[in-house]
Amino acid sequence: MTIEDQARLDPAGETTASLAPVYDENTGRAHVMSSVTADAAIAAYWTEERIESAIPLETPTLSASDQQQIVNQSTQDAKNARAEVVSTPSGPVVSLMGVQPATVTNWSHTNGKVLFRNASDGKNYICSGSALNSGSKRLVATAGHCVHGGKGKGWHQNWVFIPGYDKGSAPHGKFTAYTMRTMNDWINYGPEWRGFNSDVAFVTTNSSSTGKGLVVNAVGGHGLITGGSEYAWSTDMFGYPGNLQSGQVMYACSGGTGKWSASGYSFSRITGCGFGGGSSGGPWLKSYNNSSGQGLLKSVTSWNTDGVKWLGAPFFREDVRTMYTSANNDW
Repeated sequence: MTIEDQARLDPAGETTASLAPVYDENTGRAHVMSSVTADAAIAAYWTEERIESAIPLETPTLSASDQQQIVNQSTQDAKNARAEVVSTPSGPVVSLMGVQPATVTNWSHTNGKVLFRNASDGKNYICSGSALNSGSKRLVATAGHCVHGGKGKGWHQNWVFIPGYDKGSAPHGKFTAYTMRTMNDWINYGPEWRGFNSDVAFVTTNSSSTGKGLVVNAVGGHGLITGGSEYAWSTDMFGYPGNLQSGQVMYACSGGTGKWSASGYSFSRITGCGFGGGSSGGPWLKSYNNSSGQGLLKSVTSWNTDGVKWLGAPFFREDVRTMYTSANNDW
């Protein structure tokens, strides 16, 4: 059975999921496998050497023409006026010592490092992600470009989430992908405004082969908030930027976001964090609680401009809620 055979739309036709492709070094091909077989194969692929040598995936940078389209807005939209808390945070309290001063005092293990093999060039890359509370207790949220290459490309391979990763340590084990789901506009348009508007993904993970069970039960899960009209808000964001300690430790950044619009699409943006490649997919949290180490996921790191001066994130419209519902049923 091919990877393409396993791709399936959600009921609304807005997103597509695929069984996670596993690259087999012996055959030089990617396959889809049963949960247990895939978990063992992906775990074996990620040797200590490969983890340490993985390349921080560059956060997509806007072209000069794209930047010229940006309109800095201070007003909020009236449409999608009602925000909805789709899920609430859940799980054990786990924390990681911080590496920089911030309002954050708990570098939560609910967040972690994402690793994958890019089928387009055969190289191993780093992104960031976070566990997301759901009925399945298996979901990890990240950026769409951290699961799929976008227009004309395919699904990433040997995908794994390592919560609380720190300088080679995986204190809660590794959680490999069973299915990956992202929005069709990211798949079909990639790094342009329409694609960035949908640059989010939910990955259903296998039970950890190291005895840690389900990811949310092991490290807790953020809640999810979608809809409303709030683009400017106070956030605590996390990730593994490769320009800071080579992406070997988790960083946090806290501050207020603003609203940018271009080509009919609106985004939240923040400045002053200085996060480079590897931070893609890291959570932007509202109402983060230092005691629990969890908050409400409101977006993820998607794109940057002017080097690392600005970071942008898609607005979690109601379609994200629909994708969440579909992802919860992907197991």
